[in-house]
Amino acid sequence: MPALRRFFVRRVAPPGIYEYVLARTKLLDKCFVRALEDGVSQIVLLGAGMDTRALRFAGRNRGAEVFELDLPATQGPKREILARKGVSVPEGLVFVSIDFNRENLSNVLPDAGFRADRTSLFLWEGVTMYLDQAAVDATLDFLRNTAAGSRVVFDYVYGSVLRGERRYYGEAEIHRRVAKVGEGWTFGIDEGAIGRFLSARGFRLDEHYTPADLEREYLTVDDGRVVGRINGTHAIAVASVDRTTHAPPTV
Repeated sequence: MPALRRFFVRRVAPPGIYEYVLARTKLLDKCFVRALEDGVSQIVLLGAGMDTRALRFAGRNRGAEVFELDLPATQGPKREILARKGVSVPEGLVFVSIDFNRENLSNVLPDAGFRADRTSLFLWEGVTMYLDQAAVDATLDFLRNTAAGSRVVFDYVYGSVLRGERRYYGEAEIHRRVAKVGEGWTFGIDEGAIGRFLSARGFRLDEHYTPADLEREYLTVDDGRVVGRINGTHAIAVASVDRTTHAPPTV
């Protein structure tokens, strides 16, 4: 490991967060590529930030539109960097400005060309914990009214983390770090409640990854050794629109 990266992992990043971000990136990359291979026609990145999947996997895209949603203050610098570096924006990549706590997807995404009658993949990476309950429910309400077969992949923090119960590896350190930079977490789902949470909002839980699952999947080498420990505050859910239930979101 290069010296600068080693310094960041050991002295700057909260315990296990570097490892978590690596594993999360690998998992969401897999979901993105799988959607391209399956012929999904629309991929929506909710809170895209500096995401580069549309660039990294452009060669495997056979016509899917990729919508990147985020604040103008984030999208502006990203587009400036791409232009300054001479990086061409792939055909079919659409930038959409939104504040998830103040605006509804139904008011902005259709205007950008998104069609709710087409099967879509939504990647919601590193966002839910910074929203309020109403914004999370409003987003899921929009997603559940898209075409059958549509999926959403998102990560979340456990509700007990917001209550300061200090149950998990690295929890105290990351809680302090988030609060220090002025971006306190405002939303969580209690451990073990994800299936019920999604069912009440019209989704079926397809896959779920706890920190231990991510360690087994991405940080375990051939001889069985786990080479890194993941911060215990987050989990990742993969869910599908469920047409067998029509329950409204629980606000």
